Amino acid sequence: MKLNLTDQRTNRIEGGRRLRESKCKPPLISIITVVFRAGQELKPLLENIIAQLSEDAELIVIDGGSDDGSVDVLRHFDNSIDYWISEPDRGIYDAMNKGIAAATGEYILHINAGDRLRRIPLESLRMCLSDGIDVACFSVNMVNWGNYPPRRGFHLRIGNSWHHQGTCYRRKNHPGYDLRYRVLSDFDCNQKLFKANKSIKLFREVIAEQVSKGVSGSGIANDEAYHIIRKNFGIHYALLAFFWRIPTGLRILMYRLQTLLDAGKR
Repeated sequence: MKLNLTDQRTNRIEGGRRLRESKCKPPLISIITVVFRAGQELKPLLENIIAQLSEDAELIVIDGGSDDGSVDVLRHFDNSIDYWISEPDRGIYDAMNKGIAAATGEYILHINAGDRLRRIPLESLRMCLSDGIDVACFSVNMVNWGNYPPRRGFHLRIGNSWHHQGTCYRRKNHPGYDLRYRVLSDFDCNQKLFKANKSIKLFREVIAEQVSKGVSGSGIANDEAYHIIRKNFGIHYALLAFFWRIPTGLRILMYRLQTLLDAGKR
C-alpha cells in the first residue's frame, strides 16, 4: 500500500520509509540530495547513494516540485529513501535548508544532481565526532581536472576551497544557507564557519566526484563571490581574490585550448 502523502493545496508530496518506521538511534550522517527537473539523472544518482547506505547513514531527497517524472522515480525508491518531499521552493539553497531541517544525522553531506558518491567516510566521521569536529572536509575528484583537496586559511578567504560534495558539516552547528545568494551561498556558509573558528579537519581522501559544474559555474558566480568575501573578510581580500583569479582564468583557457588541439590530432 502506498503511503505517500499529497497535499493538493500546496502541491506537496512526500514519502520514504521514515513515514512507516523509526530508527532506534540517529544516524552518523545524513546524505542530502536536492534536485529539480533532473529526471534522467535522478535514477543513477539514487542508485549510487543507496548502494552505500547503512544504519549509520540516511538519505534525504528534496525535489523542487518537478514535473518531469522525478516523483515517479522517488516513489520507485520509496523503500530505500529515508525521507523525500516534492514541492515548489525558492531555489537550490532553500531546498538545501529544507534538507538540513529534515535530517537527523550528526553530520550532513550534500550530494546533488551532477555528483557521485564514492564512499561514505564513516570511520573518519566517528573519529571527528569523538573529537568534537564541526567540519570534516574531504577531497573531491572533478572530472577532467583531477583531485581537489580542501584548503583553509588564505585559500578559503579568497575562494571556495571546500567542495560541497566533500564537506561534512556538524548538523547542529550549521548556520543555514543565505537565500540572498543564488549560486554561492555554500561559499558564504563555509566562510562563516571558518570566521567563527569552528573546529575543522581536512582529509586528502577522495569521497565524491563532481561530474558537472552545477550552478556555481554560472556567470553570476564571480559577483556573488566578491560580495561574500568583502562581507566576511573585507575589501582587501575581495581585491586579492580578483587579481588571484586572473592567472587561474588564463590557465583554464590554455587547458581548454590544448584539449581542443589534442582532439583535432586524433
